[in-house]
Amino acid sequence: MIANQILKTLETKDIVAFEKVWNELNNNFTEKDKQNLLTEIVDYHYSDKYFSFYVKVFDKILYSKVSLDFNINNWAPTFLSLVIMKASPSLFDYFLRKAANINFIGDKYAFETEEIIKQETEEMGIERYATCLDFAEQKLADNLTVDYNYAVPELNEQTISWRDIEPTDEITIKKQEYYNLVEQSHYLHDLIQTEKLVDHIKSLGGKTYKQLKAK
Repeated sequence: MIANQILKTLETKDIVAFEKVWNELNNNFTEKDKQNLLTEIVDYHYSDKYFSFYVKVFDKILYSKVSLDFNINNWAPTFLSLVIMKASPSLFDYFLRKAANINFIGDKYAFETEEIIKQETEEMGIERYATCLDFAEQKLADNLTVDYNYAVPELNEQTISWRDIEPTDEITIKKQEYYNLVEQSHYLHDLIQTEKLVDHIKSLGGKTYKQLKAK
């Protein structure tokens, strides 16, 4: 698959290697192919740690006009909602600068059968349409409820501030406990950044589907 050749160049974060393969293959890509490639990169490869590298990659893909307002077959119903999944204001703002519509109305059931659509939207009353603000608010709500499942660690010693500990001081903990702490750190980062994104989207004029519908 052509896209796999391009995705493979992302592993080494070598922009020269990416550009070489992209220049050789990009003429084979339709707009839909490019949209699928962007989705794949953001969903499975992107990291804020390599923001500057990925911006160069996205710049190449978006050099020719590519609409960023499209539905995807994911829990995040649209591409801009998928960007919110990464909890990165920098990435979100980048795609806004590239003409993503902050109030694009996505169809959460774009890839479902008519039977499922009828059952869930008509019989269960689930809203079919959503903007990226709808998604961000739902993600934040989930972070604070269903995704919050961490127990407070029981420490056998008096808790002190990390600022009062010497840089050379060490302790030994079980690997499971360590990765639990790492997971909690990622969770807290995601929670804080998602909350910031909700406020950021509103400050930029982002609306929910109901707000847009009421106009």
